[in-house]
Amino acid sequence: MTLTIALQACPLENMDPKKETTLLLGAEACLRYDKVYYYMVKDLFLDNGTACAMARPVKIDAGEVNTLHFTGPVEKLDLGTCDVILMRQNPPVDQEYLLSTYILDYLPETTHVFNNPKAVRGLNGKFFANEFPDYVVPYRMGSDFAVIDSFRKDYPDNILKPVGGYGGAGIFRIRPDADARAIYEEFREGCPGMFIIQKHIPEAAKGDKRIILFDGDPVAALLRVPPAPDMPANITLGASIEKTEITEHEHELCRILAPRLKELGLFFVGIDMLGDWLVEINIISPGTVRPANNLYGMELEKTFWNKVEEKLAKNEYCRLEKTL
Repeated sequence: MTLTIALQACPLENMDPKKETTLLLGAEACLRYDKVYYYMVKDLFLDNGTACAMARPVKIDAGEVNTLHFTGPVEKLDLGTCDVILMRQNPPVDQEYLLSTYILDYLPETTHVFNNPKAVRGLNGKFFANEFPDYVVPYRMGSDFAVIDSFRKDYPDNILKPVGGYGGAGIFRIRPDADARAIYEEFREGCPGMFIIQKHIPEAAKGDKRIILFDGDPVAALLRVPPAPDMPANITLGASIEKTEITEHEHELCRILAPRLKELGLFFVGIDMLGDWLVEINIISPGTVRPANNLYGMELEKTFWNKVEEKLAKNEYCRLEKTL
């Protein structure tokens, strides 16, 4: 299939080719398609109602770990001439991030953005999980210590984390005999916004499970095992990765999720599970594709683009005019 692709991502030079999912997806795009461009959020602009970016063409590097390199100078790219844009910049979802989604709203219907910018703008992965209450770990969200204090009467052993957090940062365990106020004050030094207080799940010591979904289909799962008790099971913080199975309980959850994800245009999603509980639905630049490939001898980047091509051929892309 002849396609023009654009990658909206973080600085290319800052990405580790042995870990970064964006580079893997971009490299596969370079193998398949004639034109692949790369730009960052700061390169986006609106030109009299036309979504554009100052972008550079990229090609795949030869080597043991395929990555990308620039092959030409910066050029003004009318993003409406692209067939697919991968929106892959990492959090935090700040003002610049949100404004970029408004620019992408001006794209014509012939340009498809994964994940859909309106859904990315309108949803938070931790809040989004609440649409599936039968699977969500007991929790409360709030901003005042009184929320924590009252929650601990029902669940004395719990986890405190920021609503807008990512990468395992700002997560604290509050044990039954702990000084909750002192922990809250320490938490507040780095996390001034809204928080989540949730029941501690004993299975967390064994790790949390990431299930990767492409267009609603679970394609792989891996277990992220924390390096020490009470540490987050996050790869960037030293968690190890192990093989795991997708249980029937998790398959059922994915079957429930799938139509909603398709309705919202959320093509690439990672869901996080602790035991049988859904913790978060990751919709912003999900990763873990390379580790899954390494664990199982898979080539998920090929699966990704195969499913993109299938979706485009069926003209199933959702514009979200009435959904959000």
